[in-house]
Amino acid sequence: MAKTLIFVVDDETESRLLLAYHLEKSGYEVEQFSNGPDCLKALDRKPGIVCLDMQMPKMDGLEVLKRIKKKDPQTGVIMVTSNNVVDTAVQALKLGAADYIIKPADREKLLTTVEDALDSTRVVGQIRNMEKGMKDDFAYKNIVGESQVIKDVFTQIERVKDSNVNVYINGESGTGKELVARAIHFSGLDDNRPFIDINCSALAEGLLETEMFGHEKGAFTGAIGTHRGKLELADGGTLFFDEIADMSLKLQVKLLRFLEEKSFERVGGTKKIKVNVRVVSATNKDLQKEVEKGNFREDLYYRLVVFTIHVPPLRERRNDIPLLCAYLLNKFKDELNKEINHISPEAMDILNHYRWPGNVRQLQNVILQSMLMAQTDTIEVENLPQEMRKARESTASAVEESASPGKERMVEGEGANSQSAPNSISLDEGEKQALLSALKMTNWNISEASNLLRISRTTFYRKLKKHGLSQTRG
Repeated sequence: MAKTLIFVVDDETESRLLLAYHLEKSGYEVEQFSNGPDCLKALDRKPGIVCLDMQMPKMDGLEVLKRIKKKDPQTGVIMVTSNNVVDTAVQALKLGAADYIIKPADREKLLTTVEDALDSTRVVGQIRNMEKGMKDDFAYKNIVGESQVIKDVFTQIERVKDSNVNVYINGESGTGKELVARAIHFSGLDDNRPFIDINCSALAEGLLETEMFGHEKGAFTGAIGTHRGKLELADGGTLFFDEIADMSLKLQVKLLRFLEEKSFERVGGTKKIKVNVRVVSATNKDLQKEVEKGNFREDLYYRLVVFTIHVPPLRERRNDIPLLCAYLLNKFKDELNKEINHISPEAMDILNHYRWPGNVRQLQNVILQSMLMAQTDTIEVENLPQEMRKARESTASAVEESASPGKERMVEGEGANSQSAPNSISLDEGEKQALLSALKMTNWNISEASNLLRISRTTFYRKLKKHGLSQTRG
């Protein structure tokens, strides 16, 4: 395994040799430079870390740092300084230095700082590499949908993508809130900056705190080294808080302080760390109601909810379902190694009329499961999940029963004929009962009920008025 290359840049021979000695004894490959220009000329050798003296002739450490970061932002730089220029070292951190050490360098401190900087550089490098492939995948122009409600979401993304304001995304579970968050980031001008996500419901309070803010060595049992939190990793980019409503009140206070000051301390640390991030947050809960219940701080609410985007549920964008299905078929066929390109009209009819409580995430799972079950190049009704087939059968049966003129009951109300035979029902009465059944099955959702009966909303409203049902419920 090749040794990690480290550049040591210092015009003081004794200091330079001491740093090189400690690093070489610990297994690193070291190349020494007495000035900044010579170091810059050798950057093509791709050092893992540059240990850079702050005060040098020809070109000082801050200028060398700027040029290193301009040529290769992923190169980790550790500033080496004396006690009397610590303030300048803090300035270097703002310019992108990973950390600093004070002369004369303590071996243990030097090696710990180098290891931490290498770890951070690897993490940031992995994030950057992943994000290079994410831009095309997550730009909002690749979100599937042509319905007006999803076009409204595109408009909102377009308005906010190049700004630095905090964005709040709400919507039911499974609607694609994280996809919208990524689209905001990857469609913007700074799409090469980091996108870091934190799921506030996935970790216990203590773990979430260290995940957000990082920790210093020895901050708690098991903290064997310094750990950079996601706030630091997101510097210059976007930090996405998913399920923000589940964050504890204690962490809400710390997040609020960060949003106000743009700085924080690692757990167990005292040094202020400044970062510049755009915060995007999301939840499937009503955040305003959480404020009213006392579960969410009102002052934090107003810090986060600057620009709001509502992601509609799938039942409000049914004409997007065929497009989504085509996209998912193409997405999964390579993964499953199955050439399935079609959905039968009968199966598509069920997909179009299902209520989709789990929204797009549920549709994705249904298509994946159905492709696994399919034996031909077409998804048939029998390949769909059993509960979907049963829901469609029970709905069709109930509507047919309600509208059938041969059922042995009479329906009271407008249009009923009191002279009818006891074993008959008029067409008007059957129509009224069909309307009632459709409304009850869809929890009185007019759009879904009209879709169920295959009539327009206008016709549905007209028939409700005709039968005196426009003010009726239950």
